[in-house]
Amino acid sequence: MPHHFLAALLPILLLSTFATTHAFTFVPSPHLSISFRKTSALSSENFEQETPAATKARIDGLVKSNPVLLFMKGNKMFPQCGFSNTAVQILTTYGIDFETVDVLADEAVRTGVKDYSQWPTIPQLYVAGEFVGGCDIMIEEYQNGNLAEMIEKAKADMM
Repeated sequence: MPHHFLAALLPILLLSTFATTHAFTFVPSPHLSISFRKTSALSSENFEQETPAATKARIDGLVKSNPVLLFMKGNKMFPQCGFSNTAVQILTTYGIDFETVDVLADEAVRTGVKDYSQWPTIPQLYVAGEFVGGCDIMIEEYQNGNLAEMIEKAKADMM
C-alpha cells in the first residue's frame, strides 16, 4: 500500500477506534467529513426521559428474553473495566452465545439495573432470567462448578 494512502486512512482508523471504545458509532458523511452519533446499547436514543417504571420494564424484558445476559461497562469485545472483563472471560470459557448491555451508554439502565437486582455494582449476570451476581459471585460460582450447571441449563433451554 502506498504510504500516502495509509497516512490518509490513519485518522479515520483512530477515530473509529475511539468511537468503538466510547459508545459512539462511526457515521461516514457524504462530504467525507467525519461525524459521530451517540448510540445506546439498547437501540434507542430517547431513554433520558424514561420513568423508573419504564426502565424497570425494559430491563425486565431484556432479562427475560436473553438466556444469558451480562450488564457490564463496555461490551464483550471492549470491556471498559477489569471486573467486566473478568465476567466476559468467565462466560467465554463456556463457549456459549451471551448478550451484553453496556450500562455506560445508558444512564437509566446503569442506575435502574442496580435497583432491579438490589445489587450495588456492575457487572451483573442473569442466567435463565435469574440474577446470579456480580464479578465476585461469578468467580466463586465458576470455581465451585455451580455456574457451569446454570450455563448448561441455559444452553439446553436455548435449543
